Amino acid sequence: MEQKFFTSTLSKLRWTFVLVIIYFGVGSCFSFYGCYYKQNKIEGSTVNHAYLDAEQGIPKSPNVHQHPHAREIAGAWGYIFQIIFQICAGAVMLTDTVFWLILYPLLTAKDYNLDIFMFFMHSINVVFLLGDTTLNCMRFPKFRFAYFMLWTCIFVIFQWILHACVSMWWPYPFLDLSSSFAPLWYLAVALMHIPCYGIFSILVRLKHYWLSRSFPGSCRFVPW
Repeated sequence: MEQKFFTSTLSKLRWTFVLVIIYFGVGSCFSFYGCYYKQNKIEGSTVNHAYLDAEQGIPKSPNVHQHPHAREIAGAWGYIFQIIFQICAGAVMLTDTVFWLILYPLLTAKDYNLDIFMFFMHSINVVFLLGDTTLNCMRFPKFRFAYFMLWTCIFVIFQWILHACVSMWWPYPFLDLSSSFAPLWYLAVALMHIPCYGIFSILVRLKHYWLSRSFPGSCRFVPW
């Protein structure tokens, strides 16, 4: 049982859950920094502009010929944050789908009781991520699907190396290479990446479409 617990902590669910925590942690840091920077910029601009306008006699009427503010290019951390979000979206959909449709009905229900912790780990993550998706305006391009696949490949390679060096229980028994059905399982899981990423992409598109029609200007996202 201890070996199973140790190996289960190395499962893709734990990897994904940790990645989701990192995503929300980095996002919170960005939000705090953005609020702090915005507040200081507004206060500094208001004081400086009011002083210069009063000194130079410049009227405060807005410039009607002023061009709209150009979109700034995201920095390295901005791209990293977007990539983490897009990996989380596909990985959460995949791990929860695999658990509820494969592991729990066929394997987990026979050996373990579904406690509140397991339910939380396999359900609340997607709820939080969908809630965050409704609030952010990040892009969800199709080519970022490659990062999602790379994340899974890294996990699978890690499991291969781990089980080649140490004899232990597989967190996902259908990934056991000794099984004659292993190639079919790997193919099935690989194909599941497409709908898991695609469904989330459709949800993001629908959100952007609804906001653009119902509340123009409320969600300024980069065109697809």
